[in-house]
Amino acid sequence: MIDPFVLTVVFLPIIGYLLLLSLIRVSGRVLITTGGRDLSALFFAMAGMVAVGPMQLFFPSASAALLGPYVWLPMLLLYVLICGLVVLTREPRLVVYGRTANELYPALLRSAQAIDSSAVGDEKNAQVHLPQFGAHLRIEGHQGFDCVSVLAFEPMLPLSFWNHLLGQLRVQVRGISPPSPRRGWAALFVALAMLFLLVRSVMGRGDQFVEGFREWLIR
Repeated sequence: MIDPFVLTVVFLPIIGYLLLLSLIRVSGRVLITTGGRDLSALFFAMAGMVAVGPMQLFFPSASAALLGPYVWLPMLLLYVLICGLVVLTREPRLVVYGRTANELYPALLRSAQAIDSSAVGDEKNAQVHLPQFGAHLRIEGHQGFDCVSVLAFEPMLPLSFWNHLLGQLRVQVRGISPPSPRRGWAALFVALAMLFLLVRSVMGRGDQFVEGFREWLIR
């Protein structure tokens, strides 16, 4: 039987990630964030699997004999640095949960016009042009899916532009009705099922959980 501590390390971050996003979508709320924060949240959800998989496979036993439990600090730091490198090398974007591309487009156009009065839109292609910034924005997302991204064709737009657009989009999207029917039920069901199975697997095995933690931390 799998160690309950290992199960908790692997599945708890994933459950938290799925619960957060599914509850936002089911409730009809909208979450707008940057691509970097969205990717960082995904890396956090994957952290348990990385700790059980690659970190165990390439565990530095010689360093652990010298550093003891503190060997986990440089390993976690290495993971954070790798994740940070991936985040920094990705193209800037805004990520929107809880609204479809068709629902988001009017809010994006109003947001663009709030920071550039000469902004014009192309609804057919879900694109917006901001002449003052020399920016062409587009909405990417599958038809009918309530998770979309706002990207620019230009790769070197300043961070201040994205911050202004993010603030305006959060304001303009408030008046948009949530999609009907609500999405996110499948993800919510999966998250609750995983949580139930995790609690059931760990319950009554407190001694094994503590022992697994000690073996994990102290090699």
